[in-house]
Amino acid sequence: MARPKKETLPTGPKVTMHNTLVRASHGLNLGEKRLVSIAVSKLSHTAAVLPGKPIRISAHEFAEAYGLDQSDAYKQLRAAQDKLWHRTIRHIEHYGSNGSKVEVVRMRWVTSARYKDHEGEIGISFAPEIAQFLVQLKKHFTSYQLKQASALRSVYSWRLFENLKSHESLGEWRVEVDRFHKVMETPKSYQKNFAQTRRWVLDPAIAELAEKSALSVSVETEKRGRKITHLCFTFEPIRQMALAL
Repeated sequence: MARPKKETLPTGPKVTMHNTLVRASHGLNLGEKRLVSIAVSKLSHTAAVLPGKPIRISAHEFAEAYGLDQSDAYKQLRAAQDKLWHRTIRHIEHYGSNGSKVEVVRMRWVTSARYKDHEGEIGISFAPEIAQFLVQLKKHFTSYQLKQASALRSVYSWRLFENLKSHESLGEWRVEVDRFHKVMETPKSYQKNFAQTRRWVLDPAIAELAEKSALSVSVETEKRGRKITHLCFTFEPIRQMALAL
């Protein structure tokens, strides 16, 4: 019997971001997440600065990347661009002795947005404040093939995927429940009822990652008394091994 074939990972454009950005609150719906991700995939994370010109995305490449009908792709692209103009990133910076103090920082995703209806194309420019998270990256960054996430239909699945990838070297992610809710931006009703989080966020996201991103994920809870305080994720690639007869 021949040895199992090694897993073949998707190829193509990569999405690369500093872990600070990956683990921040993005404030994006699925359409906006798709737009940001395809725009980031056009950057070189080793570049010295952000591009001086807007990053352009056509309806054709948007449709190709996400398996959309091209007749609807431009409408979705424009809708995502309009909403992205108002979106902000929220993250926490630690400072002071032993990082004992925190500062909440909010930054806009983009500083300009333009479109050409007659050409089916839009353009965006990322804000200078987030350049530190997108270029000149030498360490503490997360990188994945866009194709690994492009089939996802839930922004919860995508955000879980990114946060797990940012802990890939460990193969696990232990996170406070409160922090998890902030990163995933769950509704307040879910934050008050873990059963809702499990039903509408965790279980569907884990199932979708297994089906569409070839990532096997399991999660356990830690409690203090009766209160769930932490989530402990373990994960590994699902290896598609073909055995020769």
